[in-house]
Amino acid sequence: MASSTAKHVVAYRFERQPVEGFVNPATFLLPAGIELLTRAGSVQTIPYPELKAVCFIGELSRFDLFETPAFFERRPRLPGLWTRFTLRDGDQIDGILSHNLAEWPASGYMFTPPRASALGQRVFVPREAVSRTEFQGVIGIGAGAREKPSRKPAGQGQLEMFDS
Repeated sequence: MASSTAKHVVAYRFERQPVEGFVNPATFLLPAGIELLTRAGSVQTIPYPELKAVCFIGELSRFDLFETPAFFERRPRLPGLWTRFTLRDGDQIDGILSHNLAEWPASGYMFTPPRASALGQRVFVPREAVSRTEFQGVIGIGAGAREKPSRKPAGQGQLEMFDS
């Protein structure tokens, strides 16, 4: 972990307890797995086949990605690709992937989860953990509130002094 920038994460594994620690977001994805500095101060490499997900969290939060509902209750407002992931153990989670495919790591998917906040800001899921992906929709940039409503033509009985 060469850089001094470290993000607090919880690494969820399929067969064991989650590991809480810190990763360097620029270098944590290794060819064999993820590099994690545990709270005890040891550096671990968790192989991708054992890894279920890595959740980037706030420093002092207690968060369990798979205990809270992991679906969007309504159409998300973030721009991106709304996708539902089914993991090997049957758990499912929704996420918003970036429109830019160049931002997707080759080893998995980095996305914004439902109810993203200081508790759970981003999630990484390795490709080995995913058994199925379902495309839910495209949320466009500039859609919705950012666009100005089109001006309606004046009605037959409307006076011109109200047009501005």
